[in-house]
Amino acid sequence: MLKKEGMEKMIGDPKAGMMCTANCVKMGSKYILFDAAKKTVYQLDDQQKPAEFAGQKVTVTGTFDKATETVHVTDIKAAS
Repeated sequence: MLKKEGMEKMIGDPKAGMMCTANCVKMGSKYILFDAAKKTVYQLDDQQKPAEFAGQKVTVTGTFDKATETVHVTDIKAAS
């Protein structure tokens, strides 16, 4: 997305990650959780809580519903 917008210099900048994520959500995408270790994407049932952490590394607490493959979010915190 940053390359498409001519903003290659911002790749890796946390502010750019937040902006890019927020713009994707505005265009219809949803907040997800990506587990880099497992290379797995998890859908999040709450689309409000993740907004303040857009593009950041986080720790999500919740329960995983196998039937819907969705995480029921009970808490989100910035990763330490």
